[in-house]
Amino acid sequence: MKLIALKIDIDNTQAMQTGLPVIADMLRARHAGATFFWSLGLEKNGRLLVPAYGLRRMPGMSNLPLKHRFGFTPLLLGSFMPAKNLAKQAATALAQLSDAQFEHAVRPACRHLWQARISEQSAEETREQYQQALQAFERLTGQKPLAHAAHGWQMNRTAFRLSQLNQLSFASDCRGFSPFWPVIEGEYIRCLQIPVTLPMLEELLPVQSADAAVQALLQTTASATTDLHVFNIAADYDVQYSEQLAALLDGWIAQGYQLVSLGGLKSSLDLQTVPYHHVGQAQVSGRVGLLSVQAGAYP
Repeated sequence: MKLIALKIDIDNTQAMQTGLPVIADMLRARHAGATFFWSLGLEKNGRLLVPAYGLRRMPGMSNLPLKHRFGFTPLLLGSFMPAKNLAKQAATALAQLSDAQFEHAVRPACRHLWQARISEQSAEETREQYQQALQAFERLTGQKPLAHAAHGWQMNRTAFRLSQLNQLSFASDCRGFSPFWPVIEGEYIRCLQIPVTLPMLEELLPVQSADAAVQALLQTTASATTDLHVFNIAADYDVQYSEQLAALLDGWIAQGYQLVSLGGLKSSLDLQTVPYHHVGQAQVSGRVGLLSVQAGAYP
């Protein structure tokens, strides 16, 4: 089977109120599956403007100007305007996504803390943040989350361990090229990583038009040597390119791909044959700083 799994990030108010309805209808019209990853803490993009945070992009952010990426008003939340409670808004948004082909999973609750500091945090601090996200999801849905996806693909050893300790079905904390069992500093982690394999729109748009970005992605999948891919949609940002996003999905269907959730991609795998790979740190085109990436095969 030729599969493209859709990972959709729901990180802020704009994603829930503006992006989600458009993207959900787009998926339904194409009978496409998807996994929605929810951030359920306080929306504090305004922290990006606070001098204590360095007035700079955090690791893992795109190269787009902050105002263009987030919009003017969202950048004031948590600094010049009160932060918004995303968990309260998520209850309404989730009610619109009861479709059987849609899955729901979790992101770290506090983006600015996780993305800016996770590489330096202690095991105890990491555990506290990780559990905060899991508990917020369980309070909201009455169920444990299926999976976890780190903001900006920023991780540390403890965070990888916690995916196994909390018995998640899978995680998507890395960039890479195929599903794998992660090895962190020689330690096996028995939680399947399903990495994002294709560039995001926000990584391509600084250097080309939206139409050209769609064509580049279609050329990539048409000539790929593998039939399994993961594409990441940022619901808050990508919705402004809904016409191009729809053309991209249609192009993949025309190429013979099925559009599925990450869990759907996992169900197509023989887990006994999935390889182990080291997790490393590397730069990814269109992103700031170092990201967690799928590295060489182990052993």
